[in-house]
Amino acid sequence: MSHVLVRGPGDWIHFSQGALNKGLVSSLTGGGTLKLDYSKIARFSLDAKKLELVNAGLNNIWGFQLRGNGQWYGSEANDLGYSVVPLEPGSAFPGIGNERLRTYQPFVPVLHEFRVGGTGISGTAFADDASGSFPAEFRDVAFLANPITSTINAVRIVRNADGSVTAQHLPDLLTSEDDWFRPVNMEFGPDGCLYIADWYNKIVSHNELPTTHPDRDKSSGRIWRIRHVSQQPGEVPDFYTMPTENLILHLKSPSLWAKRAAWHQIADRPAAVTRSLVPETVKLVRDETLDDATRIHALWALENLDSPDRTVLPVLLASSSANLRREGFRSLVNFKIDPPQMAAYARELSNEKDPTVRAQILRTFEEAGVADQAMVDYLVRACKPELPGNAMGGPYERKFERYLARRALERYPDALQKYLDQGTPQDIPVTNLLWAIESLPKNQKEAAFLKIWPRTRLTRVDEPTFVGIAGMLGNAEINAAVKPMLQNPGQAKTYVTFALQNQAQIQSPELTEVLGVPVSELLKSKDTEEVNLALDALGRYKISVPSNKITPFISNTATDKTLKLALKALESQPGTSPGEYRRIAQDKNLTFDIRALALNSLLKVDSVAGAKTLEQWVPELAESQRNELVALLSGSQRGSRVVVGLFAQKKLALSAFDLPTAERIANFHRNDGPATTLLDAARQREVAGKKAFNVRLARYMAIAEKKTGNPQAGKQLFQTCLLCHQVGKEGQSIAPALDGSANRESEAMLTAILNPDAAVESGYAVYRVMKKDGTSVEGYLVSRDDRGTTLAFMGGGKQFIEEGSIRSQGFLAGRSFMAKGLIDQYTDEQVADLLSYIRTLK
Repeated sequence: MSHVLVRGPGDWIHFSQGALNKGLVSSLTGGGTLKLDYSKIARFSLDAKKLELVNAGLNNIWGFQLRGNGQWYGSEANDLGYSVVPLEPGSAFPGIGNERLRTYQPFVPVLHEFRVGGTGISGTAFADDASGSFPAEFRDVAFLANPITSTINAVRIVRNADGSVTAQHLPDLLTSEDDWFRPVNMEFGPDGCLYIADWYNKIVSHNELPTTHPDRDKSSGRIWRIRHVSQQPGEVPDFYTMPTENLILHLKSPSLWAKRAAWHQIADRPAAVTRSLVPETVKLVRDETLDDATRIHALWALENLDSPDRTVLPVLLASSSANLRREGFRSLVNFKIDPPQMAAYARELSNEKDPTVRAQILRTFEEAGVADQAMVDYLVRACKPELPGNAMGGPYERKFERYLARRALERYPDALQKYLDQGTPQDIPVTNLLWAIESLPKNQKEAAFLKIWPRTRLTRVDEPTFVGIAGMLGNAEINAAVKPMLQNPGQAKTYVTFALQNQAQIQSPELTEVLGVPVSELLKSKDTEEVNLALDALGRYKISVPSNKITPFISNTATDKTLKLALKALESQPGTSPGEYRRIAQDKNLTFDIRALALNSLLKVDSVAGAKTLEQWVPELAESQRNELVALLSGSQRGSRVVVGLFAQKKLALSAFDLPTAERIANFHRNDGPATTLLDAARQREVAGKKAFNVRLARYMAIAEKKTGNPQAGKQLFQTCLLCHQVGKEGQSIAPALDGSANRESEAMLTAILNPDAAVESGYAVYRVMKKDGTSVEGYLVSRDDRGTTLAFMGGGKQFIEEGSIRSQGFLAGRSFMAKGLIDQYTDEQVADLLSYIRTLK
């Protein structure tokens, strides 16, 4: 679902796609297709023959602007430290789906610690006019339409010369006492005033209340205009009827709107009519007394005029302005500059300090479509090793440029192979070569690696190199060459950490075998963190070790984290005795969670012993523990058979089964009498519960309207919410951010708590993976690709499931990932405390 369409240079239309949309986009005229999943920036050519992805990530980019200096900016609906960001082409951000344009693409780090509040930032506007609009004090200020808080926020944001970003949260431009004021979009108009589209409704968010709610109003709306007191009325030109010879004058207009309108008219009118504008347009581009915006828009117009005059290029590339140098190099493709000259221009900028210019050179090389050896040499030299960290202003830019260089080289495998065959220059570091060859097809890459590796003399490698090597371990010769280094005891912690952090990309039987040595080394450690790493690797990579290497860590003196990891590791060992699980499940000195996990493992290997242990344990459990245990055990075929059997024998009441649990059991045991009976009963209870919902809602609404309660006590209760949600820098990002919740209607907030399914967004629905071994896993979908699926759970834990082990998978429509009944056990006083704290989240 595309929105916020913006015309860019080179006859491209850029647009944003929403975070919860997925699909295959096709051109009706060009025949091209583009897989467009989750939040992306993409673009299509005006003739619709080309479709391309430009950026990945963020969650719903409803504010998207091409500024006068040629830089792209966008706003993140949920803020999360990205209220407004430079959307440099090719960059990626975390968001729903966490997709990247390439697996090795870096994410832009969080740009600021402050939060503007709200979860629906819906428009972005900059006062970029040179005069006649907002005064200079508003330069580089992003105005953000915030319908949740009924405000227009203001954030000053600047991309500095070293690549770092300076962001300052300013006082709101506009606040409203009318909570029906719902600004959903903004633009500066031709008169230099700020125009605001106001949804004007009590309910604005699609996930706030059900779409059938009677208070939703889709017929009302308002448009506001904000004029600064210093602005004077002016005449707005009619560009549709303007004589062509007059268009050139408006490229110099102080109004950005007028510059754009003039550029678009020059681009869209017949070439026979506009050809006479070339000389004057060239003069504008070359005129160093003019501001950057004028010269850049003149350049964009010149590209559309298909001018044979290339004299502007050396002038732009030698400019003291990074924006002009960047736009100048970007234009080389449209000016049809050949590879030797393109490489020569790049060499002239070999000492370029500005990272946006360096990045543009790499993007232009990729877009060129053909490369000579000088271009390949430049790209290989750009494959420099990563710097520590991911901060803007150095480490991130290095990662981003490595990414762009490798991506460009992927387009020229033959040219890169020729470059390697003829002997690389002596001053090219081998670390650059190791990254560059990742762009080659599999067989060529492995052959190149075997030639380069002996020259490296490396005793340790960084994370990207480890990932690359791990992907080639299926080659026996490479495996033998790198194994001594990968199994070096001194690097055990480092390499096991790399393996865990990148499991979704690199898991293989060969890597599992290699990891056996460093994992065994870590199991001997006295450091709990190192032991936990080893146990985690055992469970996730299914590394085989004797079970007596694991069982010593299962004791009442171990932390819960160690115990859980040890159980998972034990379960990965096929020869583990059922007696081990039974001992743990019956050990009353251990916590309920650990005993439940042990029982779940026992049922998978010995359902008879597991059923007997469960039957003995059930009477001792509190109702909430029974529900939790049944939900856990229903995740496997054997476990679900046992619990539904106890239900049929009336040893487990219907109250122990929520609807998702009953559905899981029925899915495992289709056409099974007791399972069908259980599902029918759970559905009937759900229907009855929905009828009783209004009674519960009224009760809690009465508490909310009193506006009593202790915020400090409520903050302690709110910690449960942070197991999935995020506020500021705290919590997990696997559910919508709760910043700005103080501005939510009580009914909307309570509906979300009491009945999360009422208005769940598809991206936050439960994702169920049915495995071939008869078990199932449910959670929040983090990512999915051809290697497998990664799910997240309350508290932030994650699990990767290999594609080969998956029988089926998909979202459960209309079923929220959020647990139900979170406040059912609270007293009225506790509910008041919780709501009072939520009212502090501005």
